[in-house]
Amino acid sequence: MSQREQNFEETLFQRIPQTKNLGIHIARMDEHQLTAYGDFLPNKNHLDIVFGGSIAAISITTAWSLLQSKIEQAGLKGSLVIKRQEIDYLLPVKTDFECVASFQSADDWEQFKGIYQQNGRAKIIVMAKVISEAKVTSRFQGVFVLYQ
Repeated sequence: MSQREQNFEETLFQRIPQTKNLGIHIARMDEHQLTAYGDFLPNKNHLDIVFGGSIAAISITTAWSLLQSKIEQAGLKGSLVIKRQEIDYLLPVKTDFECVASFQSADDWEQFKGIYQQNGRAKIIVMAKVISEAKVTSRFQGVFVLYQ
């Protein structure tokens, strides 16, 4: 983990303290993608698989983190919230895992940024997938809104 990822992770835990309890760590922040690692033990349920609520929370957190890091990098000011989410659970998660968030297309960020700068409000779709044992175990799609 680079200093950038470490700094953002600390900021995440300060802004949304509950995220620290999810056992996630920011692993990589790229131009259009963010990867977080998740620990199995704090998220397992009575069936010895990762709790669906944890998968949803970690997916939202990873997607939010991608977008929030881009907002901070661009120097934009505003409040970022999730408006709507959808998640498909494909396979049970029985180990540590990773969650990878990305934009639907490379153009989405620039369009979002431009609309926000013009209107003071913009929305964007962010995708996330949980991967365990080299298999995609869930797919998330969230609509996020940035407003002044």
